[in-house]
Amino acid sequence: MSTAHVTQEASKLLDQLKDIHIPEPSGGWTHSINTWWISVAGILAVIIIGVLARRYYMRTRTRRYALAELEAMQARFNEHGEHQRLLNELNMLLRRMAMINYDREKISPLAGRNWLTFLDRSGQTQEFSQGIGQVLIQAYQPSPEAFDENALIEVVRQWIKRQL
Repeated sequence: MSTAHVTQEASKLLDQLKDIHIPEPSGGWTHSINTWWISVAGILAVIIIGVLARRYYMRTRTRRYALAELEAMQARFNEHGEHQRLLNELNMLLRRMAMINYDREKISPLAGRNWLTFLDRSGQTQEFSQGIGQVLIQAYQPSPEAFDENALIEVVRQWIKRQL
């Protein structure tokens, strides 16, 4: 193989090579600033969502507890069947929820019709003073009237769900 032939082959190969293409500048530092702001905004959004979720969880914690306690009361009633015991437990649960969510000094002295009126007003209902909830004031009588315990428990459940 002669040098001329090698030079000619090398020349053909060099002609087939393409020039290196350098891309145009993409905005330089402004591009990195935009990316940085997007990252910061994403992190802030995650933090804000986390804080709001925690606030909601903490705010509804007593409601979840009360609803779970109500379910336990219903299960206990199904075992023992004592109406007076159920009425006492429901009254205690309602009073505890009211003292947590409202002014303790105003809730403590409430009894009888005033208690039922408060429950109606705070639960946006008339079921306590004019409906099935009237039986709650019979909790401390020796033998309360017969009542529909499922309907009463549902009224109490709705009152709990309407609280803060």
